[in-house]
Amino acid sequence: MAGTYIFYTLLMVFMIFLSLPSVQPANGRDGILSNSEPYRYWGGNIVLLIVLYSFIIGCRYFVGIDYEAYREWYLELQQTGIYPREIEFGYEGLNYLLYYLKAHYAFLFIILAFLQILFFYKSLEKFSFLIPWYIFFFFTYLLMFSSMNIMRQTLAYFIFFYALNLAINKQYLRAVLYILLGFSFHKSIVIGVALYPFLGSDWFKNKYVQIGLLLVLTAFSKQILDLALQIAAPVVSVLGYGYYVDNLDYMYEITEEGAVGAGTARILFFILDMSIIWFSVDLKEEFKSIDFYKYYNIYFLGALLDRIVYDNFILARTNDYLLNFRVLILSFLCYYLFKSTADRVPKIILGSTIAVMMMAFFYRAIYNSAAQTSPFNFILFE
Repeated sequence: MAGTYIFYTLLMVFMIFLSLPSVQPANGRDGILSNSEPYRYWGGNIVLLIVLYSFIIGCRYFVGIDYEAYREWYLELQQTGIYPREIEFGYEGLNYLLYYLKAHYAFLFIILAFLQILFFYKSLEKFSFLIPWYIFFFFTYLLMFSSMNIMRQTLAYFIFFYALNLAINKQYLRAVLYILLGFSFHKSIVIGVALYPFLGSDWFKNKYVQIGLLLVLTAFSKQILDLALQIAAPVVSVLGYGYYVDNLDYMYEITEEGAVGAGTARILFFILDMSIIWFSVDLKEEFKSIDFYKYYNIYFLGALLDRIVYDNFILARTNDYLLNFRVLILSFLCYYLFKSTADRVPKIILGSTIAVMMMAFFYRAIYNSAAQTSPFNFILFE
């Protein structure tokens, strides 16, 4: 177990330091490069990092709950020539390609890790000044653990993130093409796409109203979910998901059985969300040139829905396309807290407290083997 703590910590530090040459501060100056050198995001450091990450994470062995299922489906394809279940055409096509190439199943996970980290960095190109903080929260918020568990959905999320950047920059055709790519790996990406019309205005301007909404939804989450499902039941049944409504109590039971440290996580995220909301007006002003409020809209809607669907793992998964933007918004918050010159000491104390809490959350998740991501094993040693 000690080796797993060291492995994940060193991987996080390695990614941060290897990414530094591509970090461009928000004021537009050339990061750690000298003034005589032009700024380059896609340097050899990022290429090397993507390659190394793909092989390091791709060559894991039975790490992540869904790992065994993905592996067994591919091995069955190798034995029968037929993929054993109905699944999105892009992912199925990847399996058939590897089958025709007679590739070892490890290459399936290497390619998935490659695509995830590629779109990770493509998404961050717009926010290169946030890279160190985003990597930190990618690990400590456990999004990295999700990437080794719900692999296809996490890939679809990063493709959606990148496509969203393109759409906000009015590159609509490219955005649509990438959305189709994401759809070919996990059709739930349409949940994220449906949010686009919601980004036109700054819907959450008053921080006190936001705090009130968060408190109300936290206090009455179960009642609101039950009412919403009753109203939506006819539509859900038509779409073929009536099973989840009919077996809502069972969904709660499964979620409760799989929850480890859920109470601590709720308290932590409540504190984080309150901190974000408190500084939301300042953040919107500080980062208005890069459309901060649009990403904030998605995050805050996800934070509200999180209170409602937290006890239902199926619905919680669908909220990932919104709630995963908490990583981005936390990165903005900590960047702002440590760079601000006004009230510097209290802000640094808050930023440091957030960082320490997230590190504790990260190590506790490793200790609890969250999503079966510890201990970390390499296929070469098995």
